[in-house]
Amino acid sequence: MPASASAQGLTAEQRAEVQRVEEYFNQLTTMRSTFLQASSTGLVARGVVWMERPGRMRFEYAPPSPVLITADGIWLTYQDNDLEQTTQIPLISSPLSVLVSDEVDLMDDLVVEDVEKGSNVIRLQLRQRDDPDQGNVVLTFQDKPLSLKQWIITDAQGVEVKVALLDPVFGLDLPPDLWRPNDFGRPSDSVGR
Repeated sequence: MPASASAQGLTAEQRAEVQRVEEYFNQLTTMRSTFLQASSTGLVARGVVWMERPGRMRFEYAPPSPVLITADGIWLTYQDNDLEQTTQIPLISSPLSVLVSDEVDLMDDLVVEDVEKGSNVIRLQLRQRDDPDQGNVVLTFQDKPLSLKQWIITDAQGVEVKVALLDPVFGLDLPPDLWRPNDFGRPSDSVGR
């Protein structure tokens, strides 16, 4: 589907806001922030997220959560450190991939379903173009200056996970080992290395 088809139904002002968001993401290099995560299932967690474009991120959850999520540019790796279990999926199939794409082009890569602009807030509702039944993502930005504040991912089962960035810092030098998953020392757990 061409980019113009995904823009159907958006006003010129909404398309301009999408372009601002694309430019914002495309100028980002690195970020570190504490986060608060809340799920519609009642689970709440805190932690630290690091991102480096393109393709790299790390979600390190604070205890008691045993979860570590890393992305190395190819794989998104979910680990339960208590159980020493690792699951990998291609990064491109994750809704999080939009945050760390090499070149963010929301109108081409995704379907922009809605753009809302309120009092110093912009919200974009997005869904996967190739697999629309996999849920959607809502990105929330502070408007002036433009800054990502929150995202909400709703999966195919309707479970909503809201992640709020509490104190983002941009433009940091980040060590490359941040993107590596834990090695639990088992041959069957080489996590693609």
